[in-house]
Amino acid sequence: MIPRPVRHRRASWVVRGAGRRSHPALRASRYAELRLREAEGLLLGPGEVSEVYGRAPHDHPLTGLLDTTGEWVGLLADDPERTWVAMSDFHGFGHLFWSVQPAPDGQDVYLGTTLDAVVDRLRADGVPLQVDWGVAHTTLASNHVLLRNQWSRRTLVAGVQCLRPDELLVIGDQGVGTVPRPMTTDPSGRGYEELLEAGIERASGLLNRVADAVPDVRVFASGGKDSRVVLALMDHAGVLDRSSFVAADPSRWADAAGRKELWRDLVVSDELRRAAGRPWYVEPDYEDRMLSFAESIAHHQSFSAGSQWAASAERQLRWPTVPYVAVRGGAGELMRTAFRAIRTGTPFGVMEQTVPALAADLRRLHPLVLHRGVELPPGAREAGEAAVAEAFAILPDAPIGEQVDAHYRLHRNRSHFGHVLHSLHRRSLALHPLATPEFLRAAHLLPFAERDLGLAAFDVVERLRPDLNRHRLASGSWPAAVWQQRGGAPTPLPAAPTGPFGRERVPGYFDAEDHNHFRRGWTSGPLRFDIRTAAQTRAVTDLWRLHELAPQEAPSSFVASVADLVTTSALNPATTVVRLASILRALDAPGTDPPASLEVRVRTGRRLPWRRRERVEVAPVRSGPTGSVRSLQGYAANAPSAGLETFEVDPRTEPGVFCHLAIEDGTFVARRIGAERAGWPLRHTFTLVRGGEEAAEVTTEAARAVLATPVTPGRWRVHLAARRLDRPEIVLRASSPPVVVPETN
Repeated sequence: MIPRPVRHRRASWVVRGAGRRSHPALRASRYAELRLREAEGLLLGPGEVSEVYGRAPHDHPLTGLLDTTGEWVGLLADDPERTWVAMSDFHGFGHLFWSVQPAPDGQDVYLGTTLDAVVDRLRADGVPLQVDWGVAHTTLASNHVLLRNQWSRRTLVAGVQCLRPDELLVIGDQGVGTVPRPMTTDPSGRGYEELLEAGIERASGLLNRVADAVPDVRVFASGGKDSRVVLALMDHAGVLDRSSFVAADPSRWADAAGRKELWRDLVVSDELRRAAGRPWYVEPDYEDRMLSFAESIAHHQSFSAGSQWAASAERQLRWPTVPYVAVRGGAGELMRTAFRAIRTGTPFGVMEQTVPALAADLRRLHPLVLHRGVELPPGAREAGEAAVAEAFAILPDAPIGEQVDAHYRLHRNRSHFGHVLHSLHRRSLALHPLATPEFLRAAHLLPFAERDLGLAAFDVVERLRPDLNRHRLASGSWPAAVWQQRGGAPTPLPAAPTGPFGRERVPGYFDAEDHNHFRRGWTSGPLRFDIRTAAQTRAVTDLWRLHELAPQEAPSSFVASVADLVTTSALNPATTVVRLASILRALDAPGTDPPASLEVRVRTGRRLPWRRRERVEVAPVRSGPTGSVRSLQGYAANAPSAGLETFEVDPRTEPGVFCHLAIEDGTFVARRIGAERAGWPLRHTFTLVRGGEEAAEVTTEAARAVLATPVTPGRWRVHLAARRLDRPEIVLRASSPPVVVPETN
């Protein structure tokens, strides 16, 4: 059992004494002079795999770090310490938040691994904090996938920005600002074929290095194109014959609409597994800890505050006893295009999709990403529209569809697949072989339409395992346009798997998965909260706290409309909780939990003999937990890492409101369950429905109500609205599980 709550290390760097200007220059000829001083996260290179927290063990030059992948952020400096540079890994999986504040001797720059880390460090220095309402209103009012994670340079806190992966932050005596970083273009000017070959060698070398150190390698397979590229790369690296296969279980998948596609994925994955002669994986033993809702949210925020709002509100922390490698097809969209369903879907029909119409199309984007049921405050719509337009205007001369694709590369991709550290600290080293700089750059040498077809992915497989391109996909085959351009189409074209689907179709999979499902379902104790009710209760309470702190910017009409949507899950409750947590931290947190911190200074002397007396020698100042370095071999041996730290949080589980319906002595009886410990005075409205029709309603301050209506055949349910009498603006909602009364015959 995991004895205490754990969270990820949060770190902050402060660079003091920068110049007052905002447009510093950094010539490429100076890159080799800048050396890595500090790092936070997992570096997949240069030359080795290492997990670093604090002082860097090797002073890698900026030239060697520009294309280094993993999930990390770093702080570099030249030898005189006149220029400092902050950066992330190539894809930006590591998020770096930053803020510039005026100081008596110039400007101070605050950097942090999460938004909360920067907020806490600013508060410790007495800097007043405000919410960026143009971002906050839009974010709280949206469930749309385009805004489900950090979606702009701007953040929920005014004056705090998030560094994009195509930028370097330069801090020096000439000022503070960002400079471009090559991402889609190759600095060496290599062509398409050369880039594909270089990408294959980089990905294969990484797979080999990791598999040699960690014996348990699992490939997360599907019937899609990205999975096909992964299998080809693993086979080329000699790793496929050392791996086991993992696939999603369609028979237990919660979303019924997606099960048919998952059955196709499973059938094709099983065909590929049998052709490779590899087994299905077997779930190992593990240790766990049952989490309270407060512990779960704190754990999520330590990794992802301000960057990833799709919080799963996990109720159990599970660590396998043996670390393993999870090879995935993440970031495959970077070899193709992203958000194709959005770009070609019906809502986008309002877009003109031309370069001259870009400004108008950007304005049209705002209402598409907002929930129509939210009542925005005066002026919020215009501010949000400007914020969205600014965030999605990325390319100089491209229509809205290509802007949305570029936005994915700079925002959604880094949050969606930036779970490397989160997985690593659960003893699962996630590798994304497709997240390779050369593959991205090769794909961007193709016209947008050809990239949209997935030609770069097809070409990688064609070089390594052409037979995999001709084995059927879950969707059937590659598009006809691909075969027209590349030739060699099989006759007839492969067809997608068809039903009937069932366990007997892939018996070997379920022989292993039934055992795995039992292992995953085991817990060391009872579940401590219900996700929906705990999240709804916390979100509604925090929304009204936001109204108390900022009544003008978060008026009751806005808060009430968002709260109503949260309590019916029209807006995701857990997502709303973590968004509000960062907003309230800026407005309301006491600042008693500072991150690990380092303070350094920009030196202004030129190290000339007659200037030495003008320099003020200030040693770096460290505070908070010490760091560590863990090698790949250390990970394989379960060596400890400073990346995880224990913490204290209110051990109680926040009260959630449940509703229960039963038939007792021939009568419907409804009950409110939960919230007893909170001691809230509540007025309950129980509404009994059959199908979609209301049958009876009772309002009472008692937690139990008898609904006087005949018990007849049908599907019955009770909806509860519980209003707090001490805070009547707060209404908590819940629905009972259905009660089915069968026909008498």
